[in-house]
Amino acid sequence: MAATDVTLARPAGPALRRLLLRRPELGAAVVVAAAWVTLVALDAAGGRGNGAGAGGMPGMTARGPATLGGAWSAAVSGLPSWILMTVAMMGPAALLSVGYAGRTSLRWRRRRAMAEFSAGYLTVWAAFGVLALAAAASAPGVARPVTLAVVLAAAAAWQLTPVKRRFLLAAHRSVPLPPRGWRAERGALAFGLRNGLACVGSCWCLMLVMAVGPGGGLLWPAALTGVVTAERLSRRPRHATQATAVVLGFATVATLAVGNLLR
Repeated sequence: MAATDVTLARPAGPALRRLLLRRPELGAAVVVAAAWVTLVALDAAGGRGNGAGAGGMPGMTARGPATLGGAWSAAVSGLPSWILMTVAMMGPAALLSVGYAGRTSLRWRRRRAMAEFSAGYLTVWAAFGVLALAAAASAPGVARPVTLAVVLAAAAAWQLTPVKRRFLLAAHRSVPLPPRGWRAERGALAFGLRNGLACVGSCWCLMLVMAVGPGGGLLWPAALTGVVTAERLSRRPRHATQATAVVLGFATVATLAVGNLLR
């Protein structure tokens, strides 16, 4: 019986390798899952000031605008939280491109290609995050419902613009990657940068909600992750963006209504 168990267990290793050859992005999916586990753990521990909470990030309080130096300091200190949120929220939508970078590279450099793509992708989002967090820290009363409602309304309007659709279509595009040498290194990194720029252009308003939204709970991150992933995976992106605009419109009205009730 023991010998039979050992025999049955042997194919697990080769089967896993074959699966990773077909789906090299599974390693990145584990990283995304770990980011979500971290967000949930921080939320459960009440550590939103160090993790997922947008309103709980350093410099993101309702006490009024910060000085210019204080705003940039708040942005830098909040950057690790922003990157963690970016991995968790944008990661599911980016897995297709990560997998493409792996599958179209030589087998021995697949992991490197995916890492280079991810580095370029996150660099763009980190740069946008610094600007978004600094702007939020500089704005008076950023945690007030009216400010969040304005951002939600702007996001709803952005969903319906032709520029938004062009950015979303650009995020779906792939490019041939050179097989080896420095051209391969630059190609994977450049693909990540281009894909990151397209995703920022498509989703900047949605992620800006995280910079001004109230802390506490994972409702906003989870909802926006679903929106971004649905847009990325949809075969009809225009229908997805229109549906998102309607949802954001309802969220705007609800935010204003709740804010008025709490006065």
